[in-house]
Amino acid sequence: MNDRFSPRTRRLLAVAGLFLRFFLFLGGLGLAGWFAFIYFPDAWNPFVPPDIREEPNLVTRLKLKGLEGEYDICMSVIRASGAKARRDSISSPSEGCGMDRGLYLQQSQISYGGGIRLTCPATAALLMWERHVVAKAAETHFGSEVTRVRHFGTYACRNVNHAASGRRSGHAVANAIDIAGFDLENGKSVSVERDWGKESPEGRFLAEVHDGACGLFSTVLGPDYNALHGNHFHFEMARWGMCR
Repeated sequence: MNDRFSPRTRRLLAVAGLFLRFFLFLGGLGLAGWFAFIYFPDAWNPFVPPDIREEPNLVTRLKLKGLEGEYDICMSVIRASGAKARRDSISSPSEGCGMDRGLYLQQSQISYGGGIRLTCPATAALLMWERHVVAKAAETHFGSEVTRVRHFGTYACRNVNHAASGRRSGHAVANAIDIAGFDLENGKSVSVERDWGKESPEGRFLAEVHDGACGLFSTVLGPDYNALHGNHFHFEMARWGMCR
């Protein structure tokens, strides 16, 4: 039947068919998005902001990423969780450093030994991690609560791996936190440097809180990544991510 058309006409029809399939595909995506917005439960609807009190699921990290650029919505998410926080910013004369609109976490379910200064999406991820990952792992492996998360800080105007030049670290914009260890109510302590990789309750606890962070933060790095991370976990809400 195609013999009725010239080669040029057949090429045009083929191209038109490709465009038609492409637009049908886009229409299908749009229809799926519309149904998701209208009919999906809020916990599974990627267009609805996350609720820190709810159990994380497959779309939670997408929800957390969606808080970027939505400062007022993100602040509402933080406050609805019961955490105490105030708006914060960090100014810096150095290019690529500082935090325009973030927050100062004053109180959550676990102590960090002082206030935490982070971007709002990173704070939301941290609160979900401590509530749904750390608390459950501590109960499973120790039958006790974590009373304090020990860390090496959040904001630092520096490059990746403390290099003299190159790309800025997530710490330079207060978008990352380095976790060093944990203190428990029963008197135990857990150290990334001392306990990582061990076949012990401490080692299994660390593996669980590391892996659990991968479903919330864009980038999670630990001792298996390189020697510079031998004594801490690096959690970051980065544009591109990895879990190592």
